[in-house]
Amino acid sequence: MDVDEVRNRLLAEGRITEDLRLVNIWQDLRDRSDAEFADLEGMTPLDPVPEEDGEVESITDFYDVFRKPSTGRVIRRNYLRTDGSLLLADVQDSKIGRRFILHKSTGEPIAEWRRPRDFYNAWIEAMVTEKPAVLIVDDKKISEFVHEISGRSFALILFMHGSHLRQPWNGAYGEFLPRRLETMRNFDRFDIVGVQTRQQAEAITARGISGANIELLTGELPPAAVVTEAPADRPRNSIVMIANLVALKRVDHVIRAVSQLKDRRVDVDLTVLGEGAERPRLEKLVADLEVSDRIQLPGYVNDVPARLQSASISVLTSTSEGLPLALMESMGAGCVPIVYDITYGPRDLVGQGQNGFITPFGDVDALADQIETFLELEPERVASMRAAAVDTVERYLPETGYRRWQKVLEEMRPAPLTTVDARESGKGIDAKKVHVSPTQHGSRVEIEVNQLDDATAAAVQLVLSGRKLNSYVLSSDPKIESRKFGRGTVLTFTVDDEKFSESAGEIFDVFLRRPRDPWNAKRRISTPKDFSPAPSGKREWYATKHGNLSVRPRA
Repeated sequence: MDVDEVRNRLLAEGRITEDLRLVNIWQDLRDRSDAEFADLEGMTPLDPVPEEDGEVESITDFYDVFRKPSTGRVIRRNYLRTDGSLLLADVQDSKIGRRFILHKSTGEPIAEWRRPRDFYNAWIEAMVTEKPAVLIVDDKKISEFVHEISGRSFALILFMHGSHLRQPWNGAYGEFLPRRLETMRNFDRFDIVGVQTRQQAEAITARGISGANIELLTGELPPAAVVTEAPADRPRNSIVMIANLVALKRVDHVIRAVSQLKDRRVDVDLTVLGEGAERPRLEKLVADLEVSDRIQLPGYVNDVPARLQSASISVLTSTSEGLPLALMESMGAGCVPIVYDITYGPRDLVGQGQNGFITPFGDVDALADQIETFLELEPERVASMRAAAVDTVERYLPETGYRRWQKVLEEMRPAPLTTVDARESGKGIDAKKVHVSPTQHGSRVEIEVNQLDDATAAAVQLVLSGRKLNSYVLSSDPKIESRKFGRGTVLTFTVDDEKFSESAGEIFDVFLRRPRDPWNAKRRISTPKDFSPAPSGKREWYATKHGNLSVRPRA
């Protein structure tokens, strides 16, 4: 990254102001003196740095890659200063493993880290020195590790653009996206998590996460995308769709709906604005269905606002979304949305029959039916819906969004984090007693442990973590009972069977966890010797061969 070039371009475009700093980690490190390297907390290198080996590939003036000749695998990366001296070596040590070794300008190793995230986190801590400070993260890779900084002096905000689930259309209890796994496991270590829709917030809290740090912080709709008055002089049967031509967007569903309407002798025209790898397949589908006279695929165009204002209906048929900007832009232009019930977005934007229509997820027949019904509405009703669509998206204009962010920043009160090494697993807890009994909708789990103070006991969470699936179930707010004799504390949790609804056949291991502790600090529950398998509904709570509490489907 050429920081100066990017900054000058953004200044010229009026997108940033002179007082904004733009920083890149490698340029920052290249510009630091040897004395300033002390700000990065790392281990003192005690082992010799492996010699350079393999075939060298110079990627840039500041970055070399070394590959193993026999396999082409990268075995070393050298990050260089402007004078060509070694700044940092990312090397696989045959005895130790991966090492990130920072070097002085004179060539001596000065600090090292064993994981990429530890190195990046050390640099972030060294950079954020002013108080008060807020670090806002909207990148999936960074959010997967930045939460591990326990001793931070700054507040941490995560902004989520899209879904946190692999298949959100199935419900709230499925697997997390692999690239969101550590973020969701450590969700409460962020002071604020901004989501774009209430529907996503509800899906997160449904699995037991408290949601105390969730705020509705939406993306921005450009001011020019919202018309002051929706033009009424537009063909009623003109449909527009803004979408990349990729499988996720399911453009073929809209094409099939148009084909159905043609068979019913309903005259509609569809224009899909976008480009992508699915174009050949979609063009063939248009030809096969004989609807080329009704469907246009013009690719990327420069007159999107004009095309939206001349269309009457907008459609959205994706498998999933965050908060679809394309839908908001079309509504801002006065298009009436007819969309699938997608997670997430439409339910936050579309009031059924008021400013648009939501049809069942993936149902092409219902989509075609709704378009036909819309074409039969009275002109006054259509005009009212257009105006309501425009009014709806005004709350997503920049100034409104800025006020939401301002309110959150002003009211935020970061809670302290316990200093726990995120690389170390918590030790097990020896339970004095474990009793599981069925309830109407799940299980009641009683766990007696050595006496806990009231504040700690009230905060403890029961965590059920999937063995194979990237999923977990969380139960909080236990009922607490202190045993005067034996100095024990009984924690009683309820676990709803519905939370297992998308984990057929999966075994979950059971832990106790303090809120805001790193995920690895959760503690396995060791059952007493007299504990016997306890059936509860469709699941059975049992002790593993190591004596730890787990739950599995009943045979």
